[in-house]
Amino acid sequence: MRHDDYEFDEEVEVEEGELFNVYDILPPDGTILEMATAEEMVRAAELEATHNALERIQESNFQLSGVTFKELLTEFERYEQESMEFWTGVYSRLRIPWAWTIRIDVANGPIHVVNDRDIFIDEADFEEYDFEEFADDDYEDETDNQN
Repeated sequence: MRHDDYEFDEEVEVEEGELFNVYDILPPDGTILEMATAEEMVRAAELEATHNALERIQESNFQLSGVTFKELLTEFERYEQESMEFWTGVYSRLRIPWAWTIRIDVANGPIHVVNDRDIFIDEADFEEYDFEEFADDDYEDETDNQN
């Protein structure tokens, strides 16, 4: 299913003056929205390489002088600006909400959804569980192991 074909459910229809929730039409993870252009694939690969390099620098455990820190901060800011410009263009071309997380497969070209829906947990899903009972069991197990 293409993102253009995604239709609103009857319960999602928006009446005049009512706010629209972009998560109501969020495609499932892995949904291919469209193919990236050759230029987008190259630019996405460049940005991903820069991101990985900057991430490795962050994970390194070394001291920075004030001047080096400012230079590194400038590099991070430049990367973020370039990344935002690129991704804004992709989202605009696809006409999808910024709230959706997408990724470009730089080897093959599909642009697909990679949303992690776990952050939108419905509390009703957990009503059948007694979490206090689980917590008490864990606490008893810990105190038994300490003795």
